[in-house]
Amino acid sequence: MKKGLKIAAGIIVVGALAALVVARIMKPAPEMQTKELPAVNITNPFSGDIAEETALMGTVHPSDTYYVMPKASGELLEIYVTNGQFVKKGDPIAKIDNQKQIDAAKASLDAARASADASQAQANSSQDALNRMTPLYQAGDISAQSYNQTANTAAATANQAKAARAQVETAQLSYETQMENAIVTAPADGTVQNEDMSLNTMVSPQSQLCVITGSGQKVINFNVIEEVMNNMKLGDPVVVEKNGSEYQGSVSKIGEVVNQQTGLFPVEANLVNADALSDGSTAKLRVTAKKANNTMLLPLDCIYYSGGNPYVYTYKDGQVKRVFVTTGINDKKNIQILDGITPQDDIVSSWTDEIYDGASVRLSSEVMKNAENASAGAAKPEDAAEHAAETTKAAEQETTAVAETTK
Repeated sequence: MKKGLKIAAGIIVVGALAALVVARIMKPAPEMQTKELPAVNITNPFSGDIAEETALMGTVHPSDTYYVMPKASGELLEIYVTNGQFVKKGDPIAKIDNQKQIDAAKASLDAARASADASQAQANSSQDALNRMTPLYQAGDISAQSYNQTANTAAATANQAKAARAQVETAQLSYETQMENAIVTAPADGTVQNEDMSLNTMVSPQSQLCVITGSGQKVINFNVIEEVMNNMKLGDPVVVEKNGSEYQGSVSKIGEVVNQQTGLFPVEANLVNADALSDGSTAKLRVTAKKANNTMLLPLDCIYYSGGNPYVYTYKDGQVKRVFVTTGINDKKNIQILDGITPQDDIVSSWTDEIYDGASVRLSSEVMKNAENASAGAAKPEDAAEHAAETTKAAEQETTAVAETTK
């Protein structure tokens, strides 16, 4: 009986093992899981012009500035203007007590007139003597020597009288000038600024009474390094930023002599519609520091860096390759490419963390669509259609699956 039970138990164990083996054998094959390759966009280097800007600080001034100074020394007797007052050319600014200069000029004028009168009287007398001797000489009653002496004397006194009259004119001008200098007038239309005059103080031709700013456009003065100055030309654009607003301008003056104290070169730019900028205020401005024309460019987003060295990813036959490049200037949108790639290279213009040197990728649906449209619509030029067809073919070949077998 016990032997039969053992046999039965063995049969059950064998059956169970057989069931496990059959179940193992009959287990369906593992499913293949697919993972799409990372999709990328591509672009090509293109030719164009680029300019790199630099930010500077400048000082705003009116385009027309007049420094009012007296033409004579004396005591300041009257003041006719105040800061902010608009004046026209010729309007009085101040009165100077230059009576001593006026008196001296008047004395010189009187002396010159007296001398001229005496010289003219002598000239008239000499001419009268010559007039009397002329008929006598013609009749042979007097010698040629006597006549010539009288003629020479008449000519000399006439010249002296002429010189004396010129001295009178000079003295008259000096007197009138001193009279005019008593009143300091505005040299042009404009607004009075920096008026700091005090009555009864002594002033001289070196004393600045005030400043008159014209009603023309504003200018901004700034300084640049030699490299920027060498790349700058008259008419280059300037953008001024102040209180959240921007003002357009253009370079109007470029100094070619360096400031020995700063080591910089002075530059001036005219501004347009910049009346809101206060005279003498400082403002931030942008100017072109470097520029290049007809050069190879790439969008700035295509550039990556490794240890400070720039590189790009090129695309070919479903793979990307890291290529180091030499870059130039940039305008915050595009960057100049000096070496490393050619205009025919396809450059990856999109980023994903699955891209690395040698990685397999596929072209994005956007690139595929553009390639199909180019292939369908561009019968000419032939090279464009051929390039589009090759791109489509390569994209079809590269769309594969990476199989992973799960246990």
